[in-house]
Amino acid sequence: MIRHPSTLRGRLTLWYTGILTAMFALLALTSVILLDRGLRNNLDDSLNTVARTIADSVRSPSFFGPDMEDSLQSMLGPELAQRFFQLLDPFGRPDPRVAPPRRSRLPLSEAALRNAERGEATFETVRVRPGSSKSYRLLTLPVVRNGATTNIVQVAMSLENVEAARSNLLLTLVMLAPVALAVSGFGGWFLARRALAPVDAMVEAARRIEAENLAERIPAPSSEDELARLAAVLNDMLGRLERSFGAARQFSADAAHELRTPLTILKGEMEVALRSSQAPAEVRQALVSCLEEVDRLNALVEDLLLMARMESNALSVPPKRVNLAAVLEDVAPALSEIALRAGNCSTVGPAPPLWVEGYDSLLFRLVFNLAENAIKYTPSGGRIEVTLEQQNGSAVLQVKDDGPGMAAEVQERIFDRFYRVDPAREGRGTGLGLALVLSIVQLHKGEIRLSSTVGAGSCFRVTLPLAPAASSA
Repeated sequence: MIRHPSTLRGRLTLWYTGILTAMFALLALTSVILLDRGLRNNLDDSLNTVARTIADSVRSPSFFGPDMEDSLQSMLGPELAQRFFQLLDPFGRPDPRVAPPRRSRLPLSEAALRNAERGEATFETVRVRPGSSKSYRLLTLPVVRNGATTNIVQVAMSLENVEAARSNLLLTLVMLAPVALAVSGFGGWFLARRALAPVDAMVEAARRIEAENLAERIPAPSSEDELARLAAVLNDMLGRLERSFGAARQFSADAAHELRTPLTILKGEMEVALRSSQAPAEVRQALVSCLEEVDRLNALVEDLLLMARMESNALSVPPKRVNLAAVLEDVAPALSEIALRAGNCSTVGPAPPLWVEGYDSLLFRLVFNLAENAIKYTPSGGRIEVTLEQQNGSAVLQVKDDGPGMAAEVQERIFDRFYRVDPAREGRGTGLGLALVLSIVQLHKGEIRLSSTVGAGSCFRVTLPLAPAASSA
């Protein structure tokens, strides 16, 4: 079964080859028909010339003299005179004044006889001998004198040369067909490649453009054709997306920044109210709960501001060389304490010194968020393991757990902002932990992958490029 090409280039090549094949077949058929018709017409013209010459001679009484045989051979040649010439009387019988042919008589059909009686010539394709495979072109021409048919002249010529020429042409076309198909296929592929090369360049450029680099544009062809208009439309769309993303990020940053001051004031007033000994117990309990919510809002605001700064490359300090092994040492005590409260075991494996270009505070947040998320969703008695190693010139950080795992539909959305796998179980989380992890990984030009099986735990794998070796002073 022939599969339909899956690419536009393949479909264009197929269409181009198919159309050229059809045109070649039509041209070949037309050539064969025209050649056959032209050769037959030439043969008919020759027969007509010979027959009329004989008819003009037959009208003269001197034609039937003793030199008639020599005259016929001089006009027709010995082969044609002996085998493919016949003179009949008006009724279709051999004229006794002419010696009968040495070979079989030429056939005379009823239609040709009736036409001769009316003074009309008849061209036919016949076989002189029954069962023979050779065909002949036969002309039956009446000899008219004083309005009456006095004789019937029959002249025939073999179609062997016509059929041979036609067969040679067919053979030549059949031999040229594979070459023509190969050339048309290669030509179609070459033309499709040339025509779609700008599209491939546009696809590669569009693939590189993400939310973090919407300022890039798709290269537009220099010509004023459909592809140039397509590139212009896509660039206009990217411009609108850039403005929309910029407005959304600016709004998030502005909103988060404006919330910091009232939240700080609100937290301070609640703490002052809690220090007052005159507040009833119910009021103090309500203030404690409100204070917890304010702290949660403060954490959410800080996360939003941090993500906005990372996405707009507006961090206050430049990146520096960071030792990931030192980051793991710093985060290990906090993870052990959180895991102990949750009834789990958290281990940070020994790691070699691996240096990356980035921000130590953000990398600390990266490891902490991943491990904290694993602790949160791993049932009591579970195990969380953090490892760091070097693979293929990159630092590979893995956070594994033996928790319940995640379904495929959850894995597709796990890095979305404010997405929660189980809101009732997540407690007071902001829903930005893994979204912040993704932003930190992208800021450090790394990759993060999740592999998880329901009932068999999860593993987050972060790959970060290593920093160039430090130059010696």
